[in-house]
Amino acid sequence: MLTFAFTRLNLFYISCMKVNLTLCRLFIVLFSVTLLIQNVTAQQKNSNPKKQALFIYSFFEYVEWKNFDELQHFNVGIIGDNENLVYDELIEISKTKTAKELPVTIKRLNNLNHLDDIQLLYFDKSASLKFEKIYAAIGDKHILLVSKDYPYGKSMINFVMDGNIVQYEINEAKCEAAGLAVSKVLTFVAIKSEKEWNNIINKFENLANTDQETVEISTKDLNKLVREQKRLLNEIGTNTKKLELQKDKLKKQQSELSTKEAEISKTKKEITAAKKEVSKQKQLVADQLQRISVQQEKIAAQQNNLSSLNSNVSVKQAELLKQQKELEKEAMNLIAIQNEYATIEKALKEKEKLVNEQGKTIDAQGNEIIVKADKIESQKSIIWLSILFLIIVSFLGALAYRSYLLKNKANILIVKQKEEIEGQHKVLEEQHREITDSINYAKRIQDAILPPLKLVRGYMPDSFILYQPKDIIAGDFYWMEGINNLIVFAAADCTGHGVPGAMVSVVCHNAMNRAVREFMLVEPDEILNKTREIVLETFEKSDEDVRDGMDIALCTINTESNKLSFSGANNGLYFIRDGELTQIKPDKQPIGKFDDAKPFTKHVMDLQKGDVIYTFSDGYADQFGGPKGKKFMYRPFRELLLSIHQKPMVEQHDLLMNAFEDWKGGMEQVDDVCIIGVRI
Repeated sequence: MLTFAFTRLNLFYISCMKVNLTLCRLFIVLFSVTLLIQNVTAQQKNSNPKKQALFIYSFFEYVEWKNFDELQHFNVGIIGDNENLVYDELIEISKTKTAKELPVTIKRLNNLNHLDDIQLLYFDKSASLKFEKIYAAIGDKHILLVSKDYPYGKSMINFVMDGNIVQYEINEAKCEAAGLAVSKVLTFVAIKSEKEWNNIINKFENLANTDQETVEISTKDLNKLVREQKRLLNEIGTNTKKLELQKDKLKKQQSELSTKEAEISKTKKEITAAKKEVSKQKQLVADQLQRISVQQEKIAAQQNNLSSLNSNVSVKQAELLKQQKELEKEAMNLIAIQNEYATIEKALKEKEKLVNEQGKTIDAQGNEIIVKADKIESQKSIIWLSILFLIIVSFLGALAYRSYLLKNKANILIVKQKEEIEGQHKVLEEQHREITDSINYAKRIQDAILPPLKLVRGYMPDSFILYQPKDIIAGDFYWMEGINNLIVFAAADCTGHGVPGAMVSVVCHNAMNRAVREFMLVEPDEILNKTREIVLETFEKSDEDVRDGMDIALCTINTESNKLSFSGANNGLYFIRDGELTQIKPDKQPIGKFDDAKPFTKHVMDLQKGDVIYTFSDGYADQFGGPKGKKFMYRPFRELLLSIHQKPMVEQHDLLMNAFEDWKGGMEQVDDVCIIGVRI
């Protein structure tokens, strides 16, 4: 019966299009409402579940799905309905009927976890579902919610049973939010407010219980319909005259069209000539591309020269360290000589003191000999002994003089060696200054390739970047690109730190830029796969087995669909929502040479306002410090993020920095630190 009625309705609609589409649509709505009422009235003797099933099938005809062109069939999901009353009726109907020429499949669902291929979801009170969870599970899917006996205005379509009568109310706002357009046929019949609830139910009861072929209509309603019909007929007459005028205009436009066709033919010839000119321009572009290729080769050669220069700097640093160790060894030898000289000098002073005392004794004895010379001539032997003693004293004096000469010679040698050490120290200072200047220049280059904070705040206003290199230049770096409605950002940790780490970071940064700008990749897993390929190609040019690379956490935020895509190489991601932290684990493989390399995994999450995302390198968690000099570790790091995630992002940066400095204390920083925080 419904199929035949809709056929008559379509024929009527086609004939009305020639007069006025707006007026005809009004007639169609009235006519469709009449048919729908007749169909419902004819089914009043059926059970409520069967009537609900018929209504659900009619919803497919009178509701437009935004993604209808992509559908191969309609899927109906049912939750609740413990006795399978509506489920069984829908199964029977699906065996003989289609919806908009598409087959209908009825599925029994246990929960809200499998809604990806569902177009209509039916549930009743026995399902014990809350609308907050239902709408959260639906997200941006185009699903029509049909419920039974729920509060007014909560669902999209809600059945209400009154004895043997089936009624429903429609929430058009929620339908539109889900990408569903509801026909006026359904809204005309639906309950529009609680005030008219009882009036509409009474009308349907009269239609259902009467055995007459006609239903009495009040004179007031009939007069209203007659006036509306006259007004519509007048509008149809006016629109008919307008159509005649439009026909005359159409004839004039046809003559003008012939003239324009001639002009188009002339334009085509001009386009042919322009195409030849474009071919010439293409050849010029090809020549320019060839010149650009030559320039790129020159740039590559310059990069190789820079690599060679950096390796020479490393060798020179090693030589300087070796020279410094030799100088320290010589300084220790000089200190030993000075100590030995001090010992000798002390011994000489003691001997000199002894000689002075003995000299006084000799003087006293000489005086005594002079006094007693006349009396003691026989004591010549004593005189000879005195002479011998004088000889000994002379010998000791000679020894003292020799010690004095040795002391002067040692002092001269010490002064000379001191001058040589000072000269070498000046050379070392000059070389150290040159190396420091080179590293500072390299830092300016590395800062130039990092995205400026102004650009970061432009894409992500509510965010922070904590970047703390261990040395002047770092192996860690942060990276960002904006592509249409996509924001791609990453926190990377290259092998090593200082100059070697910075060299690896330049290679990896260039590889990521090529993956996005040259190969036009935006998905994080595809970017990491291509970056690994480029890095391996770069290092394979070396004769040595280079296994350097990087660990990275890479995110893509789609601001239009509000989704987050993530891929990681040894570095994961922390995601906080409603005070609960979720850890998204990375693939256990680096960007670089790896024996069991596999394609990287992509994780996708829906985002909500207030969600906080953190990407980071391992420098913060690996820092030694605290009372026992141990690592900070990841668990305290997560607890710290949970404790501060609700604070402003700028304040979070300061709190993380202060906690890091307090933990480190007087100990040396062990690695570069990079943390990126973003609030949605």
